[in-house]
Amino acid sequence: MSSVKNICCGIICLFYAQFVRAQNYNTNTTKKFSIRGQIGASSNFYTSNEAVYTRPAFSWNTNGNFVASVNKVTLPFSFVINQYDKSRSPVHLQFGMSPTYKWTKLHLGYRYINFSPLTYGGQTFKGVGFELNPKQFRFAAFYGRLNKAHDEDTIAGQFRAPQYSRIGYGLKAGVGNSSRFFDLIYFHAKDDSSSANNIKNSIRAQENAVLGSSFKLTILKKMIWTGDMAVSGWIQDLSSNAKSLDSSNTNLTDFMNNFLPDNESTLSAYAAQSSLSFFSRKFNGSLGYRRVQPNFKSLGTPYLLNDIELFSVNDNFSIANGKLNVSMNLSHQHNNLDKSLPVELQTQTGNLNINTLLSQRLSVNMNYSGYNLKQKNGDPKIPDSLRVSDTVLLKQRVSQFNITPTYYITKGNMIHFINGNFSLQKLKDKNPTTAANSNNISASVNYTVSLVKQAVSLSLNYLYSRYEQETNSYNSNGITFGTSAQLLKNKNLNINGNVGYYSNKFSNAGDQKNLSYSGNISYHLKRHSFSVFANYVHSQPNNPIMETVNKTFPYAVATKNLAGGISYSCTF
Repeated sequence: MSSVKNICCGIICLFYAQFVRAQNYNTNTTKKFSIRGQIGASSNFYTSNEAVYTRPAFSWNTNGNFVASVNKVTLPFSFVINQYDKSRSPVHLQFGMSPTYKWTKLHLGYRYINFSPLTYGGQTFKGVGFELNPKQFRFAAFYGRLNKAHDEDTIAGQFRAPQYSRIGYGLKAGVGNSSRFFDLIYFHAKDDSSSANNIKNSIRAQENAVLGSSFKLTILKKMIWTGDMAVSGWIQDLSSNAKSLDSSNTNLTDFMNNFLPDNESTLSAYAAQSSLSFFSRKFNGSLGYRRVQPNFKSLGTPYLLNDIELFSVNDNFSIANGKLNVSMNLSHQHNNLDKSLPVELQTQTGNLNINTLLSQRLSVNMNYSGYNLKQKNGDPKIPDSLRVSDTVLLKQRVSQFNITPTYYITKGNMIHFINGNFSLQKLKDKNPTTAANSNNISASVNYTVSLVKQAVSLSLNYLYSRYEQETNSYNSNGITFGTSAQLLKNKNLNINGNVGYYSNKFSNAGDQKNLSYSGNISYHLKRHSFSVFANYVHSQPNNPIMETVNKTFPYAVATKNLAGGISYSCTF
């Protein structure tokens, strides 16, 4: 809605003028100026005999973070510049600053403001914004580009998904502080359909408007109640100009059309979440609920899943003067909220973690996780003849158990550190038609001895793993030797490296040998840090394995990979 956009931009401009004016009034003849921060640069390379590289062959990066202060005004500034080899795109540059004065903050460049998890969050913008927190009032607004346009690259084979340029703006107003508050939020985003070429037909220009609220209430310093609510209007295809045909939420669609143009592809929906938490010295717990309707969409929260209802319970407590700590969480979620899908997926998860301190030197951590995945027929109106057969519906249970003991001994100048890990994972398919049960066992033992005065340590690690699925199995045994040392008078030259040898066997296809070498050297001088690293992995080819796994499996084990890099940073 253009009027909301104009109001948002006007507030930002007015705030910027007042911010600059405030600086003039508060500048003394004697300026107290200081600056602190960090600047760094790095370069990495990678070479391999893989058919398809798993990482860029060459890349470089420079970055910096600075905070300048003039009297009572702080001026944070940051930038990132990087580029990957063989990329036809220009150098990637990100920069931004957020000058702050008392309860005011101005954002310029690439910045981030958190509104709420359902409206705008987890995404940066390139533009201008501000945050105001005078006493019990809370204001924030921004305007800028959310996405940069990318053409479809069919020649270079970069496989980058094309996208349009997207402009967004938002406004948040509320009352309260960090302990208790209530906010009202508006967010709007729109794609520019003329900003990119060679866009596939499946990529459509979109427009989105979201109204939301967010609150937090602290009760007696021990209980916290939080919640977020939002309603959205989402135009899936701006090229469709007819009146909206969404009949599932007619009243809500009519309301959201006050913020969007009429369009036959418009969908409207709502979302909400809330949690109630309790905190004490020995016990913490929380109850959570989340519901995101199908077709709910906010272009300000790119990773938000819709069509989901989730219930969760979490708690942790300690006994025996903190020597025994237990944490648990349970959750249940499902989709198909409007009963329109042919199949509904239900997921139950549970986790139990126990950490115990048996003595001053011995501790044990145990963890169990369980996942139950189940599908069932969804829409009750579907005729029996069209229902999905039980023979293809998912019905699986995954269980995983881990135990990690840790023990250390201190004798004079030496510290002996021993720890182990045992992990068992089972997949049980309860569908007799698709049953393909699997077991995965892994175990490791690590011993490290450190010479404290010499700042030298040696370590030896053994790893065993076995994966079984029906008649197939994969076994791996390996040992790694490593060392590290801090040299020179000030112990500011660090050197570490390790050598590893692994033997792998896939069913009856023969053995596969893996060798790995890695090293790292870093030097620190007051505010300067310099490091060089290299890693080499050599897996000898094995023809029986190549033939057994149709020449796919060897790319994971029969390769020669060399990676390295150099980096420098300065703190001031």
